[in-house]
Amino acid sequence: MEIKELSIRTSTGTITDPAFIQDFINRNVAEEVKSKFIVGASSVPVSGSNQILYFLENNRVNVGGVNMQITGYGDSTMIVSEYTPTPFPSINSYCDSLLAVVPDQNPLVGCPDGDCKEYRKSFTLITSGPNYYAPLLTYAVVTKSCIKTASGTPVISVISRDLNQALTAGDSVLIQYAKLPLIKDMK
Repeated sequence: MEIKELSIRTSTGTITDPAFIQDFINRNVAEEVKSKFIVGASSVPVSGSNQILYFLENNRVNVGGVNMQITGYGDSTMIVSEYTPTPFPSINSYCDSLLAVVPDQNPLVGCPDGDCKEYRKSFTLITSGPNYYAPLLTYAVVTKSCIKTASGTPVISVISRDLNQALTAGDSVLIQYAKLPLIKDMK
């Protein structure tokens, strides 16, 4: 797995200094989550990982055993969405809303007011010529009033382009962005 970025995003910029990031992790991240952030490495072995991307008929794929619909393409991305709707997550605080906007594909994309009852989970896959990758985001939000790590990390998504604009003074988002190669196969 290739680690593309380990940084702290703030309203004034991006911090990439490994010593600063390690200190931030030590002070702000729960003990059970600290090991998910890998400081000072550009790649790590993933034991026993055979993630396969199956292309199916009628604009469908199977990723990790789940059938999904291809719902969009970008220059180097493919958006896939689950068929079964999921209950819309509770967004009860500023911390929750900030956590929600870190990944590019999030519940607020299709429901910006957050008043939906359900949504289809969507994920971004990266395409590079004949190669496909699952982008993996692990992240934590630290504000003046809360510290929260995204549940179910890593999340399959790229970083939202709007993230830095969503941050206000006193907000910090610790981000680890990695790419896991997928084996492409026709089923």
